[in-house]
Amino acid sequence: MCGHATIELNINEMSAGEAITFDPYECETEWRNRGKWRKGESAWLGRIIAFMAGAEAEIEFFGHCVVDDGDDKYQIALMAEVLPAGVDWNTREPRLRAMTRMLIRRHRTRIERVEKALVANKTLSARDLDRLVGRSVDDVKVNSPFLLAAARRNAKIGPDQA
Repeated sequence: MCGHATIELNINEMSAGEAITFDPYECETEWRNRGKWRKGESAWLGRIIAFMAGAEAEIEFFGHCVVDDGDDKYQIALMAEVLPAGVDWNTREPRLRAMTRMLIRRHRTRIERVEKALVANKTLSARDLDRLVGRSVDDVKVNSPFLLAAARRNAKIGPDQA
């Protein structure tokens, strides 16, 4: 799930832009409410990939990373600490970066569409991004009818009345 994105220069925050992604636990709740099942670490891995995407897209498009992604690397390291015990981060990180580049190649047309809109408008809302990308979490098929039924039941009677 994505919020807004901007390429506005923010001198106070020393930032050349930002993209907002929702908290992993909020993503898991949204998945369950839509009857989608994912492993517990999936939302965290997705968030890590989102943080890797900026630098990996620069490498994929330009052959190198122009802007240091030091803060992203710091945030990724913090998120890696949340992964289950026994996960070897030294093995997992290169695989996640390779997966990120594969996703960038697969979705290059969509990424370029967002890039053109950002250059033209400087800031895009979550709704603008969903429209440009053409997919949202709502487009993913149900893979757990049990979770979907439970979410619908809770929505009808309220979670505190179950």
